[in-house]
Amino acid sequence: MVKSKIHFIAICGTAMAPIAVEMKRLGFDVCGSDKGFFPPVSTYLEENNIDIELGYKREHIDKSLDFVVLGNAVPASNIEYKEALKLGLKIYSYPEILKKYLIKEESIVVAGEYGKTTITSLLAYIFYNAHKDPSYMFGGVSRDMKESVKITDSKYSIVEGDEYNASGVDKNSKFLYYEPKYLILTSLLWDHIDLFPEEKMYIEAFEKLIKKIPKNGVVILNKDDKSLDKIKDSLDCKYLFYSINDKSADFHISSVEYNLENINFTVNNKYKFQTSLIGDHNISNLLAGISLSLYLGLDYESIKESILKFRGPKRRLEIRYESSSLIVIDDFAHSAYKIKATVSSVRSYYKDKKILAVFEPRSMSAKDKKTISWYKNIFKGMDKVIITDIHSLYKTKNKELSDSEDIVNIVKKDVDECTYVKNYNLVDYLLKEKDKFDVIIFMSTGSFQGGLNKFISLL
Repeated sequence: MVKSKIHFIAICGTAMAPIAVEMKRLGFDVCGSDKGFFPPVSTYLEENNIDIELGYKREHIDKSLDFVVLGNAVPASNIEYKEALKLGLKIYSYPEILKKYLIKEESIVVAGEYGKTTITSLLAYIFYNAHKDPSYMFGGVSRDMKESVKITDSKYSIVEGDEYNASGVDKNSKFLYYEPKYLILTSLLWDHIDLFPEEKMYIEAFEKLIKKIPKNGVVILNKDDKSLDKIKDSLDCKYLFYSINDKSADFHISSVEYNLENINFTVNNKYKFQTSLIGDHNISNLLAGISLSLYLGLDYESIKESILKFRGPKRRLEIRYESSSLIVIDDFAHSAYKIKATVSSVRSYYKDKKILAVFEPRSMSAKDKKTISWYKNIFKGMDKVIITDIHSLYKTKNKELSDSEDIVNIVKKDVDECTYVKNYNLVDYLLKEKDKFDVIIFMSTGSFQGGLNKFISLL
Protein backbone atom coordinates (compact mmCIF):
# COMPACT_ATOMS: atom_id res chain seq x y z
CA MET A 1 0.00 0.00 0.00
CA VAL A 2 1.40 3.41 -1.02
CA LYS A 3 1.82 5.86 1.83
CA SER A 4 -0.07 9.14 1.62
CA LYS A 5 2.38 12.02 1.25
CA ILE A 6 1.81 15.20 3.25
CA HIS A 7 3.60 18.55 3.09
CA PHE A 8 3.36 20.93 6.08
CA ILE A 9 3.78 24.64 5.28
CA ALA A 10 5.32 26.28 8.39
CA ILE A 11 6.11 22.91 9.92
CA CYS A 12 8.18 24.36 12.78
CA GLY A 13 5.21 25.89 14.57
CA THR A 14 4.69 24.70 18.14
CA ALA A 15 1.40 23.06 17.11
CA MET A 16 2.43 21.93 13.62
CA ALA A 17 5.58 20.01 14.56
CA PRO A 18 3.90 17.57 17.02
CA ILE A 19 1.05 16.76 14.63
CA ALA A 20 3.57 16.23 11.80
CA VAL A 21 5.45 13.75 14.01
CA GLU A 22 2.22 12.00 14.98
CA MET A 23 1.13 11.69 11.33
CA LYS A 24 4.55 10.18 10.59
CA ARG A 25 4.01 7.67 13.41
CA LEU A 26 0.68 6.72 11.86
CA GLY A 27 2.42 5.79 8.61
CA PHE A 28 2.16 8.94 6.48
CA ASP A 29 5.11 10.15 4.40
CA VAL A 30 5.68 13.59 5.96
CA CYS A 31 7.80 16.53 4.82
CA GLY A 32 7.62 20.27 5.37
CA SER A 33 9.10 23.71 5.02
CA ASP A 34 9.52 26.83 7.10
CA LYS A 35 11.13 30.25 6.81
CA GLY A 36 13.52 29.26 9.57
CA PHE A 37 14.05 26.38 11.96
CA PHE A 38 16.03 26.16 15.16
CA PRO A 39 16.43 23.77 18.10
CA PRO A 40 14.56 22.34 19.87
CA VAL A 41 11.88 22.08 17.14
CA SER A 42 14.31 21.37 14.30
CA THR A 43 16.06 18.71 16.40
CA TYR A 44 12.69 17.18 17.33
CA LEU A 45 11.67 16.90 13.65
CA GLU A 46 15.05 15.55 12.55
CA GLU A 47 15.06 12.93 15.33
CA ASN A 48 11.72 11.74 13.96
CA ASN A 49 13.13 11.49 10.42
CA ILE A 50 11.03 14.30 8.96
CA ASP A 51 12.59 16.17 6.05
CA ILE A 52 12.39 19.94 6.43
CA GLU A 53 13.26 22.50 3.78
CA LEU A 54 14.44 26.02 4.52
CA GLY A 55 12.31 28.72 2.97
CA TYR A 56 9.09 28.62 0.96
CA LYS A 57 9.60 27.58 -2.68
CA ARG A 58 7.28 26.60 -5.50
CA GLU A 59 9.27 23.42 -6.16
CA HIS A 60 8.39 22.05 -2.70
CA ILE A 61 4.84 21.51 -3.98
CA ASP A 62 4.03 18.97 -6.69
CA LYS A 63 1.35 16.46 -7.65
CA SER A 64 3.00 13.65 -5.68
CA LEU A 65 1.46 15.20 -2.56
CA ASP A 66 -1.86 13.82 -1.35
CA PHE A 67 -2.54 16.98 0.61
CA VAL A 68 -0.99 20.06 2.19
CA VAL A 69 -1.34 21.31 5.78
CA LEU A 70 -1.34 25.08 6.24
CA GLY A 71 0.19 26.67 9.36
CA ASN A 72 -1.76 29.22 11.36
CA ALA A 73 0.29 32.27 10.32
CA VAL A 74 0.70 31.37 6.62
CA PRO A 75 -0.89 34.13 4.49
CA ALA A 76 -2.73 33.70 1.20
CA SER A 77 0.30 35.22 -0.55
CA ASN A 78 2.55 32.29 0.45
CA ILE A 79 4.12 30.86 -2.72
CA GLU A 80 3.68 27.24 -1.64
CA TYR A 81 0.03 27.79 -0.78
CA LYS A 82 -0.56 29.44 -4.16
CA GLU A 83 1.16 26.54 -5.94
CA ALA A 84 -0.97 24.00 -4.06
CA LEU A 85 -4.08 25.90 -5.16
CA LYS A 86 -2.84 25.99 -8.75
CA LEU A 87 -2.26 22.23 -8.76
CA GLY A 88 -5.67 21.56 -7.24
CA LEU A 89 -4.25 19.81 -4.18
CA LYS A 90 -6.30 19.28 -1.05
CA ILE A 91 -5.36 21.91 1.52
CA TYR A 92 -6.17 21.56 5.21
CA SER A 93 -5.63 23.91 8.11
CA TYR A 94 -4.22 22.51 11.35
CA PRO A 95 -7.66 22.27 13.05
CA GLU A 96 -9.11 20.61 9.93
CA ILE A 97 -6.43 17.90 10.20
CA LEU A 98 -7.35 17.40 13.86
CA LYS A 99 -11.02 17.11 12.91
CA LYS A 100 -10.22 14.55 10.21
CA TYR A 101 -7.85 12.32 12.19
CA LEU A 102 -7.97 13.09 15.92
CA ILE A 103 -11.46 14.22 16.95
CA LYS A 104 -13.66 11.34 18.20
CA GLU A 105 -17.36 10.78 18.91
CA GLU A 106 -16.79 11.54 22.61
CA SER A 107 -15.12 14.89 21.92
CA ILE A 108 -13.99 16.93 24.93
CA VAL A 109 -12.98 20.54 24.32
CA VAL A 110 -11.54 23.01 26.83
CA ALA A 111 -12.02 26.69 25.95
CA GLY A 112 -11.82 30.12 27.55
CA GLU A 113 -9.30 32.91 27.99
CA TYR A 114 -7.21 31.08 30.57
CA GLY A 115 -6.47 27.63 31.98
CA LYS A 116 -6.91 25.74 28.68
CA THR A 117 -3.50 24.09 28.46
CA THR A 118 -3.40 23.04 32.11
CA ILE A 119 -6.93 21.61 32.11
CA THR A 120 -6.52 19.83 28.76
CA SER A 121 -3.21 18.23 29.73
CA LEU A 122 -4.73 17.27 33.11
CA LEU A 123 -7.70 15.56 31.44
CA ALA A 124 -5.38 13.72 29.04
CA TYR A 125 -3.35 12.54 32.05
CA ILE A 126 -6.46 11.49 34.03
CA PHE A 127 -7.98 9.60 31.07
CA TYR A 128 -4.64 7.95 30.25
CA ASN A 129 -4.23 6.73 33.83
CA ALA A 130 -7.84 5.52 33.79
CA HIS A 131 -6.90 3.31 30.79
CA LYS A 132 -9.13 5.21 28.36
CA ASP A 133 -6.21 5.77 25.94
CA PRO A 134 -7.59 9.10 24.63
CA SER A 135 -6.56 11.01 21.54
CA TYR A 136 -5.50 14.47 22.66
CA MET A 137 -3.90 17.78 21.72
CA PHE A 138 -2.75 20.64 23.92
CA GLY A 139 -0.34 23.54 23.54
CA GLY A 140 2.93 23.76 25.39
CA VAL A 141 5.15 21.01 26.76
CA SER A 142 3.76 18.65 29.39
CA ARG A 143 5.77 17.45 32.36
CA ASP A 144 3.39 14.48 32.62
CA MET A 145 2.80 13.20 29.07
CA LYS A 146 5.45 12.31 26.48
CA GLU A 147 3.64 13.96 23.57
CA SER A 148 1.43 17.02 23.22
CA VAL A 149 -0.47 15.36 20.33
CA LYS A 150 -1.64 11.74 20.25
CA ILE A 151 -4.03 9.93 17.90
CA THR A 152 -5.47 6.62 19.14
CA ASP A 153 -8.41 4.30 18.48
CA SER A 154 -10.17 5.40 21.67
CA LYS A 155 -13.67 6.84 21.47
CA TYR A 156 -12.41 9.87 23.47
CA SER A 157 -10.59 12.94 22.20
CA ILE A 158 -9.45 15.77 24.48
CA VAL A 159 -8.49 19.02 22.78
CA GLU A 160 -7.45 22.52 23.79
CA GLY A 161 -9.98 24.78 22.07
CA ASP A 162 -8.36 27.99 20.87
CA GLU A 163 -10.57 30.82 19.65
CA TYR A 164 -7.83 32.12 17.32
CA ASN A 165 -8.28 31.84 13.55
CA ALA A 166 -7.81 28.43 11.92
CA SER A 167 -5.24 29.71 9.42
CA GLY A 168 -4.12 32.77 7.53
CA VAL A 169 -6.80 32.05 4.91
CA ASP A 170 -9.52 30.78 7.27
CA LYS A 171 -10.77 33.27 9.87
CA ASN A 172 -13.04 30.78 11.64
CA SER A 173 -12.00 30.03 15.22
CA LYS A 174 -10.04 26.79 15.56
CA PHE A 175 -12.37 25.34 18.18
CA LEU A 176 -15.31 25.34 15.75
CA TYR A 177 -13.72 22.30 14.01
CA TYR A 178 -13.55 20.15 17.14
CA GLU A 179 -17.24 19.11 17.36
CA PRO A 180 -17.47 19.10 21.18
CA LYS A 181 -19.86 16.81 22.98
CA TYR A 182 -18.43 17.95 26.31
CA LEU A 183 -17.19 21.52 26.75
CA ILE A 184 -15.35 23.10 29.68
CA LEU A 185 -15.56 26.89 29.55
CA THR A 186 -13.32 28.79 31.98
CA SER A 187 -14.05 32.39 31.04
CA LEU A 188 -15.06 34.91 28.41
CA LEU A 189 -12.57 37.68 29.07
CA TRP A 190 -12.09 39.61 25.84
CA ASP A 191 -8.74 38.92 24.18
CA HIS A 192 -7.06 38.74 20.73
CA ILE A 193 -8.31 42.16 19.73
CA ASP A 194 -6.37 41.91 16.47
CA LEU A 195 -8.95 39.30 15.40
CA PHE A 196 -11.87 40.47 17.55
CA PRO A 197 -11.68 44.30 17.53
CA GLU A 198 -15.04 44.44 19.31
CA GLU A 199 -15.96 42.42 22.38
CA LYS A 200 -19.23 41.25 20.84
CA MET A 201 -17.28 39.56 18.04
CA TYR A 202 -15.31 37.62 20.65
CA ILE A 203 -18.51 36.54 22.43
CA GLU A 204 -20.12 35.50 19.14
CA ALA A 205 -17.29 33.03 18.46
CA PHE A 206 -18.02 31.24 21.75
CA GLU A 207 -21.76 31.32 21.10
CA LYS A 208 -21.11 29.45 17.84
CA LEU A 209 -19.09 26.89 19.79
CA ILE A 210 -21.83 26.36 22.37
CA LYS A 211 -24.40 25.83 19.65
CA LYS A 212 -22.41 22.77 18.55
CA ILE A 213 -23.07 20.93 21.83
CA PRO A 214 -25.59 18.11 21.19
CA LYS A 215 -28.58 17.43 23.43
CA ASN A 216 -26.76 14.54 25.10
CA GLY A 217 -23.68 16.67 25.74
CA VAL A 218 -22.86 19.10 28.54
CA VAL A 219 -21.14 22.43 29.13
CA ILE A 220 -19.24 22.77 32.41
CA LEU A 221 -18.87 26.43 33.36
CA ASN A 222 -16.67 28.29 35.81
CA LYS A 223 -19.15 29.95 38.17
CA ASP A 224 -16.42 32.13 39.66
CA ASP A 225 -15.92 34.08 36.44
CA LYS A 226 -18.76 36.51 35.89
CA SER A 227 -17.71 37.10 32.28
CA LEU A 228 -19.58 33.87 31.47
CA ASP A 229 -22.85 35.66 32.22
CA LYS A 230 -22.51 37.08 28.71
CA ILE A 231 -23.47 33.76 27.11
CA LYS A 232 -26.09 32.47 29.55
CA ASP A 233 -28.84 33.05 26.98
CA SER A 234 -26.99 30.79 24.51
CA LEU A 235 -27.15 27.76 26.78
CA ASP A 236 -29.93 25.61 25.36
CA CYS A 237 -28.09 22.38 26.25
CA LYS A 238 -27.34 20.78 29.60
CA TYR A 239 -24.87 22.76 31.72
CA LEU A 240 -23.24 22.42 35.13
CA PHE A 241 -21.07 24.71 37.23
CA TYR A 242 -17.78 24.34 39.07
CA SER A 243 -16.53 26.82 41.67
CA ILE A 244 -13.84 27.22 44.29
CA ASN A 245 -15.94 29.85 46.11
CA ASP A 246 -19.64 29.09 45.62
CA LYS A 247 -20.83 25.96 47.43
CA SER A 248 -24.09 25.97 45.46
CA ALA A 249 -22.15 24.97 42.32
CA ASP A 250 -22.58 21.39 41.08
CA PHE A 251 -18.89 20.78 41.74
CA HIS A 252 -17.37 22.94 44.46
CA ILE A 253 -14.48 23.11 46.89
CA SER A 254 -15.85 22.21 50.33
CA SER A 255 -12.59 22.78 52.19
CA VAL A 256 -8.98 23.58 51.42
CA GLU A 257 -5.81 23.39 53.49
CA TYR A 258 -2.58 25.07 52.39
CA ASN A 259 0.77 23.59 53.46
CA LEU A 260 4.31 24.44 52.44
CA GLU A 261 4.66 21.33 50.30
CA ASN A 262 1.12 20.78 48.99
CA ILE A 263 -2.55 21.74 49.07
CA ASN A 264 -5.25 19.40 50.36
CA PHE A 265 -8.80 20.05 49.20
CA THR A 266 -12.19 18.37 49.24
CA VAL A 267 -14.81 18.44 46.47
CA ASN A 268 -18.54 18.23 47.28
CA ASN A 269 -17.81 17.21 50.90
CA LYS A 270 -16.86 13.79 49.57
CA TYR A 271 -13.85 13.58 47.27
CA LYS A 272 -10.44 14.34 48.80
CA PHE A 273 -7.42 15.43 46.73
CA GLN A 274 -3.85 16.62 47.19
CA THR A 275 -1.73 18.68 44.77
CA SER A 276 1.73 20.23 44.65
CA LEU A 277 0.50 23.04 42.35
CA ILE A 278 0.13 26.47 43.93
CA GLY A 279 -2.45 29.21 43.56
CA ASP A 280 -6.23 29.45 43.55
CA HIS A 281 -6.24 29.52 39.74
CA ASN A 282 -4.60 26.09 39.70
CA ILE A 283 -7.13 24.73 42.20
CA SER A 284 -9.82 26.03 39.84
CA ASN A 285 -8.12 24.33 36.87
CA LEU A 286 -7.88 21.04 38.75
CA LEU A 287 -11.52 21.31 39.80
CA ALA A 288 -12.58 21.78 36.16
CA GLY A 289 -10.83 18.56 35.17
CA ILE A 290 -12.12 16.70 38.22
CA SER A 291 -15.69 17.87 37.52
CA LEU A 292 -15.85 16.47 34.00
CA SER A 293 -14.02 13.27 35.01
CA LEU A 294 -16.51 12.59 37.81
CA TYR A 295 -19.44 13.51 35.56
CA LEU A 296 -18.28 10.95 32.99
CA GLY A 297 -17.99 8.29 35.68
CA LEU A 298 -14.23 7.81 35.87
CA ASP A 299 -12.97 5.99 38.94
CA TYR A 300 -12.44 8.36 41.88
CA GLU A 301 -9.30 6.61 43.15
CA SER A 302 -7.74 6.85 39.70
CA ILE A 303 -8.61 10.57 39.45
CA LYS A 304 -7.19 11.13 42.94
CA GLU A 305 -3.90 9.46 42.03
CA SER A 306 -3.61 11.54 38.85
CA ILE A 307 -4.20 14.81 40.73
CA LEU A 308 -1.52 13.86 43.25
CA LYS A 309 1.09 13.16 40.57
CA PHE A 310 0.13 15.89 38.08
CA ARG A 311 2.90 18.47 37.66
CA GLY A 312 1.31 20.55 34.93
CA PRO A 313 2.71 22.01 31.70
CA LYS A 314 6.15 23.56 31.58
CA ARG A 315 6.27 27.35 31.93
CA ARG A 316 3.28 27.45 34.27
CA LEU A 317 4.79 28.69 37.55
CA GLU A 318 7.78 26.49 36.75
CA ILE A 319 10.72 26.87 39.14
CA ARG A 320 13.76 27.11 36.87
CA TYR A 321 16.36 27.86 39.55
CA GLU A 322 16.45 27.52 43.33
CA SER A 323 19.18 28.20 45.87
CA SER A 324 19.21 29.19 49.53
CA SER A 325 18.99 32.85 48.55
CA LEU A 326 17.01 33.02 45.28
CA ILE A 327 14.14 31.32 43.42
CA VAL A 328 13.58 31.99 39.70
CA ILE A 329 10.15 31.18 38.25
CA ASP A 330 9.13 31.03 34.58
CA ASP A 331 5.47 31.58 33.69
CA PHE A 332 3.57 31.84 30.40
CA ALA A 333 1.36 34.69 31.67
CA HIS A 334 0.77 37.28 28.96
CA SER A 335 -2.77 38.67 29.36
CA ALA A 336 -4.00 40.87 32.19
CA TYR A 337 -5.97 38.13 33.92
CA LYS A 338 -3.15 35.59 33.67
CA ILE A 339 -0.62 38.08 35.04
CA LYS A 340 -2.92 38.95 37.94
CA ALA A 341 -3.51 35.26 38.77
CA THR A 342 0.20 34.49 38.63
CA VAL A 343 1.14 37.50 40.75
CA SER A 344 -1.52 36.64 43.33
CA SER A 345 -0.41 33.00 43.51
CA VAL A 346 3.27 33.84 43.91
CA ARG A 347 2.58 36.49 46.55
CA SER A 348 0.28 34.22 48.57
CA TYR A 349 2.78 31.35 48.47
CA TYR A 350 5.90 33.42 49.19
CA LYS A 351 4.20 35.61 51.77
CA ASP A 352 7.17 37.40 53.37
CA LYS A 353 9.58 37.28 50.44
CA LYS A 354 10.83 40.18 48.34
CA ILE A 355 9.54 39.54 44.82
CA LEU A 356 10.62 41.03 41.49
CA ALA A 357 8.32 40.55 38.47
CA VAL A 358 9.70 40.80 34.92
CA PHE A 359 7.16 41.11 32.09
CA GLU A 360 7.68 41.05 28.30
CA PRO A 361 4.66 42.39 26.35
CA ARG A 362 4.22 40.27 23.21
CA SER A 363 0.58 39.93 22.15
CA MET A 364 -1.42 42.63 20.40
CA SER A 365 -3.82 42.68 23.33
CA ALA A 366 -0.87 43.34 25.63
CA LYS A 367 0.06 46.59 23.92
CA ASP A 368 -2.91 48.13 22.14
CA LYS A 369 -3.83 51.57 23.49
CA LYS A 370 -7.45 50.40 23.75
CA THR A 371 -6.35 47.87 26.36
CA ILE A 372 -3.71 49.84 28.26
CA SER A 373 -6.13 50.18 31.19
CA TRP A 374 -6.02 46.38 31.59
CA TYR A 375 -2.66 46.86 33.36
CA LYS A 376 -4.30 48.57 36.32
CA ASN A 377 -4.02 46.61 39.59
CA ILE A 378 -2.60 43.43 38.04
CA PHE A 379 0.92 43.71 39.53
CA LYS A 380 -0.23 44.65 43.04
CA GLY A 381 1.78 42.79 45.66
CA MET A 382 5.06 42.84 43.78
CA ASP A 383 7.99 44.68 45.35
CA LYS A 384 9.30 45.73 41.96
CA VAL A 385 8.24 45.30 38.32
CA ILE A 386 10.39 45.41 35.19
CA ILE A 387 8.74 45.94 31.79
CA THR A 388 10.93 44.92 28.85
CA ASP A 389 10.74 45.69 25.14
CA ILE A 390 7.53 45.28 23.18
CA HIS A 391 8.04 42.24 20.95
CA SER A 392 9.41 43.44 17.60
CA LEU A 393 6.68 41.71 15.60
CA TYR A 394 4.26 44.38 16.76
CA LYS A 395 6.47 47.45 16.48
CA THR A 396 4.70 49.57 13.89
CA LYS A 397 4.02 53.23 13.27
CA ASN A 398 0.41 52.71 14.26
CA LYS A 399 -0.35 55.45 16.80
CA GLU A 400 -2.91 53.21 18.46
CA LEU A 401 -0.15 51.03 19.89
CA SER A 402 1.40 51.60 23.31
CA ASP A 403 5.07 51.35 24.19
CA SER A 404 6.82 49.96 27.26
CA GLU A 405 6.93 53.36 29.01
CA ASP A 406 3.13 53.65 28.71
CA ILE A 407 2.80 50.35 30.56
CA VAL A 408 5.31 51.47 33.21
CA ASN A 409 3.27 54.62 33.87
CA ILE A 410 0.14 52.55 34.52
CA VAL A 411 1.89 49.99 36.74
CA LYS A 412 3.61 52.71 38.81
CA LYS A 413 0.22 53.64 40.23
CA ASP A 414 0.08 50.25 41.98
CA VAL A 415 3.75 49.35 42.53
CA ASP A 416 6.28 51.79 43.99
CA GLU A 417 9.14 50.53 41.88
CA CYS A 418 8.54 49.92 38.19
CA THR A 419 11.00 50.52 35.37
CA TYR A 420 11.59 49.84 31.69
CA VAL A 421 14.67 47.78 30.84
CA LYS A 422 15.65 46.96 27.27
CA ASN A 423 16.03 43.26 26.56
CA TYR A 424 19.70 43.59 25.64
CA ASN A 425 20.38 45.17 29.05
CA LEU A 426 18.14 42.82 31.03
CA VAL A 427 20.67 40.18 32.13
CA ASP A 428 23.25 42.73 33.35
CA TYR A 429 20.51 44.66 35.14
CA LEU A 430 19.18 41.55 36.90
CA LEU A 431 22.64 40.39 37.96
CA LYS A 432 23.07 43.71 39.78
CA GLU A 433 19.56 43.62 41.30
CA LYS A 434 19.19 39.94 42.21
CA ASP A 435 20.62 40.16 45.75
CA LYS A 436 17.78 42.51 46.73
CA PHE A 437 15.14 39.84 46.06
CA ASP A 438 14.18 36.36 47.21
CA VAL A 439 12.03 35.52 44.18
CA ILE A 440 12.21 36.65 40.55
CA ILE A 441 9.32 35.71 38.28
CA PHE A 442 9.52 36.02 34.50
CA MET A 443 6.24 36.37 32.59
CA SER A 444 6.12 36.04 28.81
CA THR A 445 5.10 33.78 25.95
CA GLY A 446 8.66 34.23 24.69
CA SER A 447 12.15 34.13 26.16
CA PHE A 448 13.13 37.80 26.61
CA GLN A 449 15.32 37.31 23.52
CA GLY A 450 17.18 34.55 25.34
CA GLY A 451 17.62 36.67 28.46
CA LEU A 452 15.87 34.28 30.83
CA ASN A 453 18.09 31.29 30.00
CA LYS A 454 21.24 33.40 29.99
CA PHE A 455 20.42 34.88 33.40
CA ILE A 456 19.84 31.44 34.90
CA SER A 457 23.09 30.14 33.40
CA LEU A 458 25.03 32.92 35.15
CA LEU A 459 23.60 32.35 38.64
